[in-house]
Amino acid sequence: MIKFLLYNKVVKFLYGVLLLPMCYVLISTLIFVLSKIELSNYLVQYFLFGIITYVLIHFFFYKPISIYVFSHELVHVISAYLCGSKIKKVKISTNQGSVNVDKVNTFIALSPYFVPLYSILGTLVWFVVRFLFKLELSVGLLSFFLGFTIAFHIILTIHAIYLGQQDLKISGWLFSTVLIFILNCIILIALFNVMFLNRNDINLTKDFFLRSIILTYKECYKITVELFKIIFNLLRQK
Repeated sequence: MIKFLLYNKVVKFLYGVLLLPMCYVLISTLIFVLSKIELSNYLVQYFLFGIITYVLIHFFFYKPISIYVFSHELVHVISAYLCGSKIKKVKISTNQGSVNVDKVNTFIALSPYFVPLYSILGTLVWFVVRFLFKLELSVGLLSFFLGFTIAFHIILTIHAIYLGQQDLKISGWLFSTVLIFILNCIILIALFNVMFLNRNDINLTKDFFLRSIILTYKECYKITVELFKIIFNLLRQK
């Protein structure tokens, strides 16, 4: 029964439908967080400069597809290892790659689409250099790097999904895309809260998020009940 609930595509499609309102909640929360960010904050300016720098490079000079492919497949390998799956074959070329494992699950299949590997690695390096080796590294440098790599992650993830990926078919297209969207929103919300907001604004974000969940799902429940009433009445008339 547990395997059925975890792996059946029909069940996952229903999970995807149930999670659609959460997409609205999270995008609303992300917009709320963005409204609280002050552009006068120098960390925000460095972050935006990082985003703009990557966007200019990507659309006018060079699309680092091979760099993305390497990180994409590496995340597959790491997630497979964490899940106890045996890695049979890894293939990485300039424009595409693949990882063959003996067993696959949603996390292994989808992790590259919501794990910004270069952002994580760069942050770890920054902390090690600054606090372990006691070298003075600017927080602005970290903010620029995060803006650059987050833009890299989002743009090339959208590009990969647009091209069509077998990874999304494992758990079904709807469930996969909804889950990827939700997890990326959560990462952005968490990052912006930690980097740019004060404690009061973080508490306001939490309250907004919880209130939005309650109101959104309550409204969805009302709409669903009304739809069932309409369908029931139509069937009775026949």
